[in-house]
Amino acid sequence: MGRARKPAGTTVDKRNGAKTDLAGVISPLGRFEPPPSLLSSTVDQWERYWADPVSAASQVVDAGLLRRWIAAVDRYERTIAEADAEPLSVGSTGQPSPNPLYRIAKDAEVTINYCEKQLGIGGLNRAGLGITVASAKKSLADMNARYGGDSARPAALDPRLHAV
Repeated sequence: MGRARKPAGTTVDKRNGAKTDLAGVISPLGRFEPPPSLLSSTVDQWERYWADPVSAASQVVDAGLLRRWIAAVDRYERTIAEADAEPLSVGSTGQPSPNPLYRIAKDAEVTINYCEKQLGIGGLNRAGLGITVASAKKSLADMNARYGGDSARPAALDPRLHAV
């Protein structure tokens, strides 16, 4: 029997027990143009990546990984569409066999999965990297409530101010 796994989103950094919050973080890599000649659906995927807060974790060194990821996504989309158009082909002895393009699509999918794990794309991959993404901006009242302050109650006077 396998070991019990923590629920998604509860993984923390083993060194200090903290999660990385990407709220307000700006990537040093910055958004760049995808490789040319991609399908429009692949370009949409590229744009969605850069619109997602997880892209803030991208470093300059990740540029090659991002290019491999989007090229693999494009390769998968093209080959799976072509293979699905004709799922069976004739084998060497005349028997029906799966279209060989499915193997190419499978290899592209392996690359996609590897890259997405490295980049933190997908909920489980984000959790595995210890990344949290704030879903909404916190109001001042939320921040005060979290850190013990209360905007409705006046702040207590600091006793050190009377010593002066």
